[in-house]
Amino acid sequence: MQEVNVSLYLHAEFLPNIRQITLYVSLPGRPELNNIRPKIQLSDSRKAVTVSLPTPFQDVAETIKLPARVSEASRRALNASATAGPTSASGSDSKSSYDYSFRMQVDPNDEALAPHDELIDDFVPWTAGEMSPLTRIRCRQCSTPFLSSPATNVQDQHQHAHATASTAGWVWKDLPSGNWAEMMDFWHCHKPDPHEGHEKDEKDAALQIEDQHAHTKGYGADSQVVAIPGTVLIDVATFLLAESDCTGLKKGNAEEQKSTSQHTSQPQRTLDCTTCNAIIGMEDPVANGWRLLKANVSLNTAPSNDSNPTAPEWEAQPTETIIAAQLLELIERESARRFVVHCGQKTGLVLWVFNPDMRYSNSSAGVHIMAQQAMKVFYQECADVDALLHPEIGNPSPLSVEELELPSMIFEALASALTGSSSLLPVSARRFAEWEVGILGRFKRGKVQGRVN
Repeated sequence: MQEVNVSLYLHAEFLPNIRQITLYVSLPGRPELNNIRPKIQLSDSRKAVTVSLPTPFQDVAETIKLPARVSEASRRALNASATAGPTSASGSDSKSSYDYSFRMQVDPNDEALAPHDELIDDFVPWTAGEMSPLTRIRCRQCSTPFLSSPATNVQDQHQHAHATASTAGWVWKDLPSGNWAEMMDFWHCHKPDPHEGHEKDEKDAALQIEDQHAHTKGYGADSQVVAIPGTVLIDVATFLLAESDCTGLKKGNAEEQKSTSQHTSQPQRTLDCTTCNAIIGMEDPVANGWRLLKANVSLNTAPSNDSNPTAPEWEAQPTETIIAAQLLELIERESARRFVVHCGQKTGLVLWVFNPDMRYSNSSAGVHIMAQQAMKVFYQECADVDALLHPEIGNPSPLSVEELELPSMIFEALASALTGSSSLLPVSARRFAEWEVGILGRFKRGKVQGRVN
């Protein structure tokens, strides 16, 4: 009898809100496996599941570590349902499979269900609180440094009017959330009227002083964020620096990109690494500075010094976690779940963040992913971004969506991440109606997502 190569694929998803884990078991959709029923065994710790096949495939087995400990009742549920038929058998193509699914309740005492007192920006990588005056930024591909020496900045008074002799390094500051400008505009337009009885000149003087303070402190209606020499301003996806603070960068090509929100073309000049020519960021004329993309750089947040003489450890963030942070920030700010994502071109993607907080793990031959925090995303291609965002009069948009414009290389990385994660899912879980299903990894404070030597 000819030996048949058979492999198992296991995938588990933990949904904290309903305290339930769904386990998928996939077998190749081959005729010889039509009547084969997998044997499922829960470990003594109730944190892992082993799946094996009966004769003549008794050598085929796979173990998956679950994202959380399940209840003792799950053992009986698995045994009772192990003889059930496949939940779905796809077509006769080479990618068909026999898929089984099982639902297990999580142990009510498991720490995964404990409430977490997390910061509101817990999903945002590289905030000011993680930085030090000696933190550096360099190219993710070739390690070219992008921050000039702070000592040079101190001596160069004519370029850095804000630098002083006491400057010990870089200052890192988090920028406010995206709705900050809108809130300040509302406050400025609807501030209380002056008390009656004041003289006109006194009222005018008071209003003038108030407007000056508003502009200086950044809450005036016409105020805006601008780059500050010696300071790195941080938002969800970028670092904003003064041009004079940067080194190892050169201005690239100016590309005309269509802004669908304003129906205008705005030229944006890329910032390229002088060594490897990789695109690192974009010039920001409005903020009078340069924006470096978090996805294209690496940082040493704990550099070496006299008390820590070891070599600094450089960290990099997966592009998908930064995009996920942008989506989560929009969900938090706009209470939206559907987005049109594009890179200034006619086409793009429509995303539906179906579940912003889930944990998953999977296991197959050569691939073992431990419990990861992620978001489940439904997505489909959009042939005309502008028509969806700005429908003609009489043609209302079929979806209530928010817009997210990304640099072209980040958009391509998003599309690749969604497609790649979809291929990791069981065949029966890769589509939902007209939507493709993907997973984007989320950043978790205290957990290093990637390291660069």
